[in-house]
Order: sequence, then C-alpha cells, then structure tokens
Amino acid sequence: MKKNGFTLLELLVVIVILGLLITLGSKSLRAVKRSAKRTKALVEIKSIETALNAYQNKYGKLPAPKILQGREDLEDGEEESQDTLAILMAEDSLLNPAQLVFLETQGSSVAGVFVDPWGSQYKILLDTDYDGFVDGPVGSIRRAVAVYSDGLYILMGSADTNDFILSW
Repeated sequence: MKKNGFTLLELLVVIVILGLLITLGSKSLRAVKRSAKRTKALVEIKSIETALNAYQNKYGKLPAPKILQGREDLEDGEEESQDTLAILMAEDSLLNPAQLVFLETQGSSVAGVFVDPWGSQYKILLDTDYDGFVDGPVGSIRRAVAVYSDGLYILMGSADTNDFILSW
C-alpha cells in the first residue's frame, strides 16, 4: 500500500535547508543595509559641504558668527553644527540676511536636529581663521570646510577610523 505525503526525515531536511538559507540571507541583508546607510550619510555630507561652499561664495565668508571670523577654527561641537545648519536652511536671518536656502534637509530629524542614519548629529568644521586647515577627527585637513559623521564609529564601538564618514 502506497502512502501519499512526506516522511519525518524529509520534513526535517527541508526545515534545516530553509534555516540555512534564512541565516545566510539575513547576514547579507545586514551588510546591504549598512552599505546603504553609509551611502546615504555620504550623500548628505556632500550636500552640507556644497551648501557651505555656496554660502561662502554668496557672502564671502563662512557661516559663523562675526566674533569667530578670523579667530580659531569652529570645531565640531554639536551646538555649533546645528547653528551652522540653521544658517544654511535660512532659519537665521542675522547670518543669512538674504534668507537663501542653501540646504534642504531630506534626512531624518530628531527633535529638529538633522542627524545621520545612525541618529548622530553631523559634525561641521569651519576654517574661520582662514589658514587653510581644519582639525578633523583623524588629523589636520587642508580645507576651508569639512563635514563628517561619527554615527557608525560610535555604533561599532571600535577605534577603526574607517567607520567615520568623511567629506574629504
């Protein structure tokens, strides 16, 4: 007499194979997601840097308060970076009197703060002493403006500087 159906052994083999396929697929999916976040952060960083250069071309100076012009470089403090972004988004009429929108944020926002895909605020470095250098997270950089994200670096919790997303 012939029975229709599967044996217990056949079902277990199918379940094991499906489990292996799901495991392999989830690892590659995580790698793809991380790569997509890196790319998104890089695009947003380049947008911020382009907006900073456009501001400098329009006003002949970097978007920093007058008291900081000619003094030490504007470092990567979160408050200063957010103030700089507000200038670029025409939210500060004092330092952007023409109210030109140099940057439109399409990324994520946490409590009104423009953040990278990992929830960390972008860091902006401005050469306000106009010596041609800014100090970045991995040393001195020969640029007037530089933008970076340390979100992946913080997430990974490692000392690997390749986890910084840099504009240079």
